Amino acid sequence: MYEKKITNLARKNYYLTIEQKQAIKDYVIAHPEISQDKIAAHFGVSRGLISNIQRTPAKYELYEKKIEQLVAENQILHNRITALKKQTKNK
Repeated sequence: MYEKKITNLARKNYYLTIEQKQAIKDYVIAHPEISQDKIAAHFGVSRGLISNIQRTPAKYELYEKKIEQLVAENQILHNRITALKKQTKNK
């Protein structure tokens, strides 16, 4: 049976958190009989994103976590440097 494509979704392909990607991956593993189109409609993302998440090895999630951790540390150090600059200007 022919199903009409859904074209009016408010898709959020960008800026998915690691937890959101993991939830999608867990859903895909738990429901292998469901098509990528239906999974994409369920989560409000594109089918291509579902395909990418299915093909992504688990090691990339570790890399993403490490990148997030390093970005957070970078922000903390940037804030410290800014605070030290303000202190030296006030003296």
